[in-house]
Amino acid sequence: MNILRPRIVRFAAALLMSVAASSAMATVFKDMSTSAGLIGLSVNNLGYFGNAFSNRNLPSGEYPRHSHVEHIYMGGLWVGARGLDGSLHVSTGAQDANGLQAGDNIREFKDFYDSEHPSNPENFLRRWSNSQNADNYNPAALATEHFEMFSDDYTSLTTGNHVPLGIKARLRVLSWGNPFADDFVILDYTLVNVSGSELRDVYLGLWADTTVGNTQVKDPYDSQAVSKWDYYGGVNGAFGPVGQVDPAYTIPSDPNAWLSYEHDADGDEGMATSWIGFRLLGTNIPPTTVEGKRPVSYNAWRFHGVPERDDQYDNVDNPGQVMPGKYQFMSNGDFDVGETPENNYTATSDWVGMLSTGPFPTWAPGDTLTITFAVVAGADSLGLLSNSKVAQVAYDDGFTIPSGPPSPRLEFGTDNNSVILGWAAGDSLDTQGVVLPVDSPQRSPEHHISLITGREDFQGYRVYRYQGTSLAGDPFRTATLVAQFDRIDGIGFDTGLPSKDENGRRRFVDTDLLDGSPYWYAVTTFSAPDIEAGLPEFESGFNENSNLTYPGSAASDWSEGGIGVYPNPYRAASMFDVHTPSGISEIGRKIWFTGLPARSRIQVFTLAGDLVKTIEHNNANSGQEPWDLISEPVRAIATGLYVYAVTDLDTGQVQRGKLVIIK
Repeated sequence: MNILRPRIVRFAAALLMSVAASSAMATVFKDMSTSAGLIGLSVNNLGYFGNAFSNRNLPSGEYPRHSHVEHIYMGGLWVGARGLDGSLHVSTGAQDANGLQAGDNIREFKDFYDSEHPSNPENFLRRWSNSQNADNYNPAALATEHFEMFSDDYTSLTTGNHVPLGIKARLRVLSWGNPFADDFVILDYTLVNVSGSELRDVYLGLWADTTVGNTQVKDPYDSQAVSKWDYYGGVNGAFGPVGQVDPAYTIPSDPNAWLSYEHDADGDEGMATSWIGFRLLGTNIPPTTVEGKRPVSYNAWRFHGVPERDDQYDNVDNPGQVMPGKYQFMSNGDFDVGETPENNYTATSDWVGMLSTGPFPTWAPGDTLTITFAVVAGADSLGLLSNSKVAQVAYDDGFTIPSGPPSPRLEFGTDNNSVILGWAAGDSLDTQGVVLPVDSPQRSPEHHISLITGREDFQGYRVYRYQGTSLAGDPFRTATLVAQFDRIDGIGFDTGLPSKDENGRRRFVDTDLLDGSPYWYAVTTFSAPDIEAGLPEFESGFNENSNLTYPGSAASDWSEGGIGVYPNPYRAASMFDVHTPSGISEIGRKIWFTGLPARSRIQVFTLAGDLVKTIEHNNANSGQEPWDLISEPVRAIATGLYVYAVTDLDTGQVQRGKLVIIK
């Protein structure tokens, strides 16, 4: 023992130095979320997804996006295996934890960093898009939004119960904007055994703490909020394949599905009625059949019911009782639904669930296992089942989802009671008259080449508008179709396309709006049905270019009038405030400065001359700028009389005025 101890100390010291160097040099990708489809899912390279409601400005698992309806607290990958010495170990990307910091302290997958090769592409986030109009367009992308990031468990120290398995994980996050594929996000894990020794009896799983509610009805971000988030109102369950589970929990039209779900019991006063689910789509090799045991386990437990250890252990509170560990949960073949002698899984509570599959008998060094899940949402149970089936089809087809021309890249401008939309039309030739390659972004959208037919497939544009800050529901149903343009070719309505401005850009002006009111806009493209190829019409995604904008004055040179402020006086609880069931939110208040030059600086002072707020305006397409009534440092503004000064940064000219705030 005394001979071995120095070697162990040296190894531990080397590992500590390696981890410290890795942590110092690695880039941690935490503040990211999907945005192409209707699910806003926080993702990162630390082995977990969701953000435990740690960031009010970043969705955790919001559906639909901009609706304030959250569905996911946190989730993550689990990998369990038996070492050559027979010991059982489980590495987790996330497990039961009260908050993000608590999760950081116990999660066992960390950000991967190859310190020996700093330029290794795997050290960096890959954020691609297969949309030709995207800034990050890459022909290797599989979806409208394609993230790739790496994590590992071998930089985790052997502490307490945890022993790293020696796994490197690549996560691909795929989301689509197409209307028929925008209700799910695919999590595709590629796992490599880098431990140097064989792992046996391997199980792979996805742990998820789901919770459904509307953040404007109940606040999960503020522990002092009057109306607090209800974690205990969830109804959980699962569906399994025909012939493997009770027929009451199968989907006859989708007989091979493994799908867990949650929804809120009372729908949060009708403000959060949507469902969230997790579907096991597949693995690169099938698990080994174990007689009398299902190949997939669905385990559900109440929050903080996670096993304390990786392997079974004695219950210190009840001597002689052996408790199952994480590995036993992953491998038990249970299907926790309905009412059982031990538990009532139909009861509302703060449920946590896990789908796991295995065993994979041997996992040799350097070999790869893959497992793929879909995070699926739906307006109701039927929507969830339907969207889940589309996700399975996408996986089975190698993530090949047919689409038409991408949405154009929009520029937004404003004028009095108007919003101005502009975009490039695209061309088939470059500036030298040379035919552009089929995948050139300069072609899109009007000369986009279909990957299926090899022919141009653009047919027209649709302009959508939605009034309000919360874009609730499916935007293709809740937003108003304010205009449709169809190229004149004998197909469709032949209305013609929008006119072009002097720069050759398409232009659409929406009028008769209310200055200062919030409006969402999106312009989609659609293709014509291709009878020869047997293809239907394809429409691009709403969220590919959707934007929240406020009508108001255009940029001014002050030759005609000066600065305007509205509402002035400002009164709390006016129509310009954000209203919630619990009252008026301090977040969402707005005062508008109008008649601004394209480049200008707004400064607000107290009557005593103290600077309250500085706002920079730099927008040639708009002459207005909002102020959220928050000072610097961040504090709500008190009732009173204030003075403002606006400086034209191009001429140095200054205009001043007064505004009154009554709260």
